[in-house]
Amino acid sequence: MKPDTIETAGASSILITDRKLLELHGVLRVEDFDNGQVNLETTQGRLVVRGRDLHVAQLLLEKEELSLEGEIDSLSFEEAPGKKRGRLLARLTK
Repeated sequence: MKPDTIETAGASSILITDRKLLELHGVLRVEDFDNGQVNLETTQGRLVVRGRDLHVAQLLLEKEELSLEGEIDSLSFEEAPGKKRGRLLARLTK
């Protein structure tokens, strides 16, 4: 039984069950995927999922939901293209 949740526009969540099932909320689009890596654009930035025998079990973009099955090794959020790191530090040192 799933806990009750309140859906909020732009909200995101990640649930991993036994490293075999990944449920994501806040998925805007799937950029690229194969059985070893899935690249996603989420409300929190670009997310890369790595593993083995990965496949998209369900994708509901209108609800911003994705279910991914396979052996999940890692998840990493990556810098969005064009987004500059260290801008605050650069401004402070001018």
